[in-house]
Amino acid sequence: MSCAGVRLGRILAKFPILYLSVGSCVASIIIGASTSKIFFQVVCAVDKCNPEKLTVVEWYLVFTCGVIILSQLPNLNSIAGVSLVGAVSALGYCLTIWVISVAKDRIPNVSYNPARDGSNVTKFFDVLNALGIIAFAFRGHNLVLEIQVNNFIILL
Repeated sequence: MSCAGVRLGRILAKFPILYLSVGSCVASIIIGASTSKIFFQVVCAVDKCNPEKLTVVEWYLVFTCGVIILSQLPNLNSIAGVSLVGAVSALGYCLTIWVISVAKDRIPNVSYNPARDGSNVTKFFDVLNALGIIAFAFRGHNLVLEIQVNNFIILL
């Protein structure tokens, strides 16, 4: 900051913040819309209803409109009940899966060993794909950028 000056230093610090914010918003829209689509398909399959299928872009718009409506709330405490329901549901789901897996025996004539098809190159790319998924789940380099920007802003 000393070499760039106060004004230019603040301007340069805003670019990583914008990059982080836009990337997080786009990833949230993609994941949220895909999850909403799957949720709708599961709920609609129970009732045997046949609504018109929405395209992926339309699901993005539906999810974005929902986020815009929720953003009009004064603070996050207004939706604390939704967070509580989500947390209880997640705990209940994990507990149910754990209890069922402990209570039930293995299904006969089913192999639980993973299939090992492909060459060493395929296995190598599978490992890279897994690391990419982990990096995306934990926001990878964006988290490092956020830490650096926050430290830089504190110094301002």
